[in-house]
Amino acid sequence: MQCEICGSDIRGKSHTVNVEGSVLEVCDRCARYGKPADKWTPVSKKLFPVERSVRTVGGGRRNIFDKLREEIVPDFDAVIKDARERRSLTVEELASRIKEKAALLRKIERREITPEDELRRKLEKELEIKLTERVGSEQKAHALQKGITLGDIANIRRK
Repeated sequence: MQCEICGSDIRGKSHTVNVEGSVLEVCDRCARYGKPADKWTPVSKKLFPVERSVRTVGGGRRNIFDKLREEIVPDFDAVIKDARERRSLTVEELASRIKEKAALLRKIERREITPEDELRRKLEKELEIKLTERVGSEQKAHALQKGITLGDIANIRRK
């Protein structure tokens, strides 16, 4: 018989040990690398009961516009550029401060792309500006009268 760790022939009695979760037959020298298999027990996984939440039935229809409380201002590009220039920052300096690429900021200032929420928050914090505005209830009502379109819900990205 051969040792399963070092490969040498086992003379005499072999040892059954557990090495990192595997039960192996090893020689006297390699037996120190594991724990005796008869003393080893696997770690038991305790299962805890999961509390299930009770859903209430009914509640009526939900208005999808409830989540759309704030929208980005229409002239976000000019607001960002003016705030950056007031602070005498270059695009590269601003990019390094908010840990974003300068090319991305240039595209935003040229209005090629609209900043995502995370980037918008970074810009608002660094430049101390507000890039969103509350959507009025009359705008919501007007949108509901027109009907909901896929464009109202989806974020459209253009390459």
